[in-house]
Amino acid sequence: MTKKTIPVIVPAAGIGSRFENDIPKQYFKLDALTVIETTIRELLNSNIVERIVICVADNDKFIEQQNFYDDPKIKIIKGGLTRAQSVFNALNDPVMEDYDYVAIHDAARPNFSNTDLSSMHDKLINEKLDGIYPYIQLTDSLKSYQSGTVKKDEFYLAQTPQVCKKSSIHTALKNCLNNNIEVPDESFALEHSQFLVDKVQGQRNNIKITYKEDIDLISKFLTRTGTGYDLHKYKDGKGILLGGHLIPCEYSIVAHSDGDVLLHSLADSILGASALGDIGMFFSDTDLANKGLDSSKIIDFCLLKIADMGFEIFNVDITVICESPKINPHRNQILKSLSKILKINANKIGLKATTSEKLGIIGNNQAIAVQTLTNLKKI
Repeated sequence: MTKKTIPVIVPAAGIGSRFENDIPKQYFKLDALTVIETTIRELLNSNIVERIVICVADNDKFIEQQNFYDDPKIKIIKGGLTRAQSVFNALNDPVMEDYDYVAIHDAARPNFSNTDLSSMHDKLINEKLDGIYPYIQLTDSLKSYQSGTVKKDEFYLAQTPQVCKKSSIHTALKNCLNNNIEVPDESFALEHSQFLVDKVQGQRNNIKITYKEDIDLISKFLTRTGTGYDLHKYKDGKGILLGGHLIPCEYSIVAHSDGDVLLHSLADSILGASALGDIGMFFSDTDLANKGLDSSKIIDFCLLKIADMGFEIFNVDITVICESPKINPHRNQILKSLSKILKINANKIGLKATTSEKLGIIGNNQAIAVQTLTNLKKI
């Protein structure tokens, strides 16, 4: 019976000479993680990846410093002088014995899609293929050093991950290695040995880091997501602050600060996305200095923190949960206030309101809650 999970081989023994740095490109920092840490994290999140075999150079002094080094799903082996030799070494490793299919993925291609990996695996099995890979069309004019401009419609770019029948790729690589044939990728080896190979549309953001400037480019595709939630009780009063906008009503908020439950939830989602903790770590509700604090100053603090990390807010999505006051009549004013506080366009702010269907403390008009999601992107 065919296993529903696969191993992934990650060749990482190259030095990346075009990257022009003392540190191999796979170990270069991409935000808080290295390139290869980001790649491996995504592979570990796949529901079909059971084992990962990473091929490294014999003198690699960086691999032990990676955050995945002791993960039980991962095995580190010695790579070869070429990609083909590294992958062939991995195919011969004992961890491969129980598998019929295998994926091979570039260490320096961290922005791949696990959904695409799963769909290629399914297509490979269902159509009885020997190999399958993602590709993208060329958009720029294509020229040859020898013959000048060529028809770009006759060419396309192959990407990874590439999924293969294990026995087929083993035979194909062995044939190429025995005949000293250079192997740019696994699909070439399979095609050279007349195996059945197909391709599927890939993603343009699945960039392979080759040059230093690719780090800046791929950083633009990387986002961080955080959620926030806050709830405050009501007391008798004349209005509540929501997103910096005062809504006149018969309630006020029980709080140490100004009680802006929306901004508190928003602050927690920003801090969560940046892995900095929560609002209470920086603005304690037992600190007298925070008594009556303007919550927009909390947001200012959060924005400075993420700016120091090289991030900015991409978009936010907010849900206000209460029976009253009614939020929709004040929606535009709240959005205008939030746009000013967050320093982003209002079209990047989602604002919705709902009730708790008369249930619980909120349903009894005793409290209001706000749930927030924030996406950060690299500046």
